[in-house]
Amino acid sequence: MKSMYYWLGKHVHAPYGTWIFALLVFIEGFFIIPVSTLLTFYCLENRSRAFMYAAIATVVSIFAATTGYALGMLIWYSLGQNVIFYIISPETFHSLVDKYTKYQAATVLMVSMTPIPFKALTLTAGFCKLELVPFLFYAIIGRGIKFFAIATGIHFWGHHIQNLIDKYFYLALTLFIAFFVLMWWFLH
Repeated sequence: MKSMYYWLGKHVHAPYGTWIFALLVFIEGFFIIPVSTLLTFYCLENRSRAFMYAAIATVVSIFAATTGYALGMLIWYSLGQNVIFYIISPETFHSLVDKYTKYQAATVLMVSMTPIPFKALTLTAGFCKLELVPFLFYAIIGRGIKFFAIATGIHFWGHHIQNLIDKYFYLALTLFIAFFVLMWWFLH
């Protein structure tokens, strides 16, 4: 990862730097790239463009979500049914899909704002054939909140945020995950 960030550091101020950022955000919809960290890096390098980077990340993330959704559907129709029904019964799978559909808004919003990989959400949404328009609507809200919160913090507090991230990142992440686990446990 460090070599990627050194490489980005050389290109972030280049005329094509924003295009590289957009491409990496797009790829994150179906492959492993930490967009929050990437956005933080870009915003720290150019604080005056932090909100622009957040807007680009939000819009491109939705295009990536559509692609991930389509890939999830393709996986379902090509081999998903056979694999899933080999592991669990069709009744159990359909019960899980019904719960996913019932709590779609909360699930999509929560995953869109947390460190849980976004590609897990996009691929499973297509795999489970969630309704596309509500899925994209909640993804826009969740991703927008996440990305604009990062951009706002960096715009106003700059490198102080970086020091806090470096010092307390894993503690904050642990507390954040614990909060959502407790909320899930409390609701069930």
